[in-house]
Amino acid sequence: MPSNKTVSLLIPVFLFLLQACTNGRERVVSVSILPQKYMVEKIAGDYLQVNVMVPPGMNPATCDLNIEQLKKLHDSDLCFIIGHLPFETTHLLPVLESRRDIRVVNHSEGIPLLRGSCRHHTPEHHHGADPHIWVSPTHAVKMAEDIYQALADRYPDRRDTFRLRRDTLLQEINGIARKAQHALADRRGRTFLIYHPALTYFAEDYGLHQLSIEDEGKEPDPTHLKTIIDRARAQHIRLVFIQKQFDEQNARSVAREIGGEVVPIDPLAEDWTAEMNRLIDILKEKL
Repeated sequence: MPSNKTVSLLIPVFLFLLQACTNGRERVVSVSILPQKYMVEKIAGDYLQVNVMVPPGMNPATCDLNIEQLKKLHDSDLCFIIGHLPFETTHLLPVLESRRDIRVVNHSEGIPLLRGSCRHHTPEHHHGADPHIWVSPTHAVKMAEDIYQALADRYPDRRDTFRLRRDTLLQEINGIARKAQHALADRRGRTFLIYHPALTYFAEDYGLHQLSIEDEGKEPDPTHLKTIIDRARAQHIRLVFIQKQFDEQNARSVAREIGGEVVPIDPLAEDWTAEMNRLIDILKEKL
């Protein structure tokens, strides 16, 4: 198995050899995470092949790129990025520097980023801004519009089909927003615990408060854990979310101390609509 260093050294040679292999290829677009794949396929149907840079079960904070992903990235007409995920800065964008002909669409452009308590330590990470914009229905609408416009520009003969499919996706997203607004109206001001603070934008949308067990992007030390536990007890917080890609140990330790319940969620799930419906139902029932 080649090391990351070996793969990095081979990338320039690999990309050079691929320059001669672009004729007659399939239409490919690349995305950072699975929820973007969901949106692209909702708009484009089976017209395109979608290359996902963070595959199922992987953590965007630690994910690397393999040779197959690099080949598909090289073959891409477009690349949709979230904008501030750690692997985008450290792995994805450096590769795209050698392919200026691939249009990069940054979903975070024009969005007021929230700091929250989520701090990913990357050189250009806007001082700790939370990258998890896709969990907000408001920002998901913008992402769908970004995808539609980029696809329509790149494949103009499919514009009308893309527009109709985009409208269907927007109805789906707006339905989620209406459901959340109705279901959580009487939960405004309430607080939930979460290991990794992935719900900052969702909480902002619906007047909720997110309390992170993770400390500035790192595992919590005993002092931080005591602070979290004391605050949770004082505020009678019982709901503790854990993201699928993270270790459950600390979340379960906190839950035991406060008599709370650990509930797994997966903001990186491919079926964005199903996961958002599930999140809203959990909050309505348990918050």
